[in-house]
Amino acid sequence: MGQDLPVILVVENEGGELRSSSRLLQERFKVVTCPVESVALEYVTESRPAAVLLDADTYYMEGAGIMERWSTASPGTRVLFVDTDGPWVLLMEPASGDPGQIMTINPCPLDQIGSAVDEMLGLVGVGGKELQDGRMAILAV
Repeated sequence: MGQDLPVILVVENEGGELRSSSRLLQERFKVVTCPVESVALEYVTESRPAAVLLDADTYYMEGAGIMERWSTASPGTRVLFVDTDGPWVLLMEPASGDPGQIMTINPCPLDQIGSAVDEMLGLVGVGGKELQDGRMAILAV
């Protein structure tokens, strides 16, 4: 059954906050971790995982540049940024590399990150809708 699970690449920088997220994702996904971005970029080029999870600090510091690198390496792979604050996680997915474009944001308790990632990957189209439970919102930033 583990081979039927979608693959998620977690790029865990040294001292990063994604270690506990990686463990919690293993219930729903095959999780591959890599601490070095250049190696992770090579992996997505060859393996094309369903999604890449990066620490949100990389997006805050680099913005569109980081999206361009990952989109070039694997155009079909979704890139999610994770901002962890205590028992809460904020999952973010920019719709494009432009900072002024739409971003999907999904806050959730840390222990529910697997279902929140699954929820985001299950989105068929970004149409400005909010899910019934009111948790996920698609915003223009």
